[in-house]
Amino acid sequence: MSITACNNSATSQLASANRPTLANLSDRSNPSSPPASGTQNPVKNQSQEQQAVQLIHDYYDAIARQDYKQAYLAWDGDGTASKQSFEEFQQGFANTVSIVEEVGKPGSLEGAAGSLYIEIPVTVTDVTSNGTPQRFHGSYKLRRVNNVPGSTPKQGRWHIYSANISLEQ
Repeated sequence: MSITACNNSATSQLASANRPTLANLSDRSNPSSPPASGTQNPVKNQSQEQQAVQLIHDYYDAIARQDYKQAYLAWDGDGTASKQSFEEFQQGFANTVSIVEEVGKPGSLEGAAGSLYIEIPVTVTDVTSNGTPQRFHGSYKLRRVNNVPGSTPKQGRWHIYSANISLEQ
């Protein structure tokens, strides 16, 4: 099963594929604020792997700041790869009060049809509004266009292509 986040309870989380991930409700920000890091404007000397890992950190940082629009746009296709509307994505964080993500060692870069792909392992721990801690384990697959003629700078940035994350039992 592929899920990308938490909802109100472990039961509903497992039943809801492709839910957004968790939030830290103690920090609020403007949804139209600029990206928090170099992922949107990659640092020249950062490797592709470092840029991909930074996207995952930025994704969770945006969620922690309740900048759900930025988090949603981290998904490929301006959010459509999450398989949710923006409203559904945002609602997935309604009962989450804190989050901690741990990013593992990225997999190898893989190329296909003008794109690069990389898998990034993660462990996510959250606490719901009723105080229940939850731990998720899995990985995100990220994609970017591989500098092909006619590609835009936006296409050349990493985006979340898919997720395979599940609740630890």
